[in-house]
Amino acid sequence: MAIRKDPEVRDALAAGYVLGTLGGRARARFRSLLRYDPRLRRATAEWEARLAPLAGCVPEVPPPARVWRAIERRVRPVRRDRRWWESLAYWRAFSAAIAVFAIALGIALATAPRPEPPTAMVAVMANAAGRTAMVVSWPPMGAMREPRIRVKVMEAHPTMAPSTSWELWLLPEGDAAPVSLGLVSLDREQVMKVPPALGARMRRARAMALSVEPVGGSPTGAPTGPVIFKGDCVRIL
Repeated sequence: MAIRKDPEVRDALAAGYVLGTLGGRARARFRSLLRYDPRLRRATAEWEARLAPLAGCVPEVPPPARVWRAIERRVRPVRRDRRWWESLAYWRAFSAAIAVFAIALGIALATAPRPEPPTAMVAVMANAAGRTAMVVSWPPMGAMREPRIRVKVMEAHPTMAPSTSWELWLLPEGDAAPVSLGLVSLDREQVMKVPPALGARMRRARAMALSVEPVGGSPTGAPTGPVIFKGDCVRIL
């Protein structure tokens, strides 16, 4: 049988079956062949594996009625004395489905989240008992248009007291004064924007510290309350 001998035809039919462009008697015949042809089943499984991830990337859009009418007009005139995989109408429908698939793939790739740059530095901050309470990490500052740091609050930490806030401080190299990086909440995973002017100082950071401040942060621009977490910065890249 031609389907079993020609791998290109077998692959094209498997793609049409998975995409849903293979219909009517052709689809029924293809389904019956699946029971006896392991290579056909393998080709179908491969196409299902390729197309399945796109299902969660592109929202469903019901086609208008005119599209279905156009497909019916193309598929219906297929001559009965010709093999269905040699039909020009079938290949037109298959080409249209491939075009839709290519557009969907392009949209999925364009809207997929970009991979984050690698971590360049990390500070593991411990509490007074020496247990890890917070981890602060950031990529190379030059790799981001808007510098950001990632803060992970560990489970073992004190509860933020009422009418207080936590403020994160950068401890620069040497004896320079601490620089505020902003307020930290109790959320497990946080991302904080960093002023671009601090990019160079972040690359040379000595340590990180977290202090307890009044609501809204330190009124003086320097730590005023007790420092509850602190840790040295370690360069990775």
